[in-house]
Amino acid sequence: MAFATNSGVRIHYEIEGSGQPLVLHHGSFASGADWGDLGYVDALKREHLLILMDARGHGASDKPHDPAAYDLALRASDVISVLDDLKVERANFFGYSMGDGLGSD
Repeated sequence: MAFATNSGVRIHYEIEGSGQPLVLHHGSFASGADWGDLGYVDALKREHLLILMDARGHGASDKPHDPAAYDLALRASDVISVLDDLKVERANFFGYSMGDGLGSD
């Protein structure tokens, strides 16, 4: 299991495939593993280095009890922490539900 750490919170992620990096960010009450269950991993892993992360509070990532730990800026910086851990300077991003909100202004 791979983990990045952001502000003391461990963020779990897994890697599949090779090619252009693509972060797949799940929605509320889901996890990075859902992308495989839904067929996205098999469809995309030939052309992309898929970065399947569990958002804080989900899957194998830490689940802080303080509501302030779920601030949008912290959740967005979790993605950066994972990319930094992988030494990936630039990646495409695809999310839905809660994951899509990270790409908003």
